[in-house]
Amino acid sequence: LIPHIPFLRDLGFMSRMFKIPILILKRCCLVVLLGVGCNSQVMGLASDNFNQILTLAIEGDRLQLQQLIQQGGSIDVVDRRGRSVVLLVTMKSNMQALRLLIELGADVDFYDETKSQEVIDQTAFLYAGAQGMNEAVALLINAGAKPDIYNYYGGTALIPAAEKGHVDTVKLLLEDSKIDINHVNNLGWTALMEAVILSDGGLKHQQIVALLLAYGADPDITDKQGVSVLKHARDRGFAAIVELLIK
Repeated sequence: LIPHIPFLRDLGFMSRMFKIPILILKRCCLVVLLGVGCNSQVMGLASDNFNQILTLAIEGDRLQLQQLIQQGGSIDVVDRRGRSVVLLVTMKSNMQALRLLIELGADVDFYDETKSQEVIDQTAFLYAGAQGMNEAVALLINAGAKPDIYNYYGGTALIPAAEKGHVDTVKLLLEDSKIDINHVNNLGWTALMEAVILSDGGLKHQQIVALLLAYGADPDITDKQGVSVLKHARDRGFAAIVELLIK
């Protein structure tokens, strides 16, 4: 185990710098590791079979995955950043693998909160929404993905979808999921707010603003400074959006 632990690669340097025999350094490190429990979770490494399951899913090896499950194994495992196999295949745009994992009963919302604190989109649903991956979004909605798991910024999948101009994704989320249209993220912004202040006011964002308003977005929700969506639109010269907001 010792040669594969990243920080032990620098023991030679430490030995020369502090003039401590390398054997003593190795023994000290081993004592510390044993004291805290030297396992993959403590060391922040991926679960032992994460790469195996990811490879099997990508290769479409249903039989091997079924055998693993039948033998008491789980396909709900994470890498060192707390990301699930479901999320990784989604990030690779591998819809065949995503379907396979869903059919085998994978938890599409699974992630390790203790390891994923620096991950922007912790679940496949969040990632697919933000990236405008409509096929994945539809699969995940049908698989029961939770719309109230929030990303790094405390937002729903709808908010970045609106910001990035993914018109069809916004429509899909509004029509087929129970996502909170007026959710406010940690920055103090709703999907409607982001569709204005982080956009160019072009046709796609005009369509998104119209969709959000049609489905009940509240234009009276202000940002943390008390500024309304309407004022932001006027300040940016988004005449078409202003017209939508004052109808």
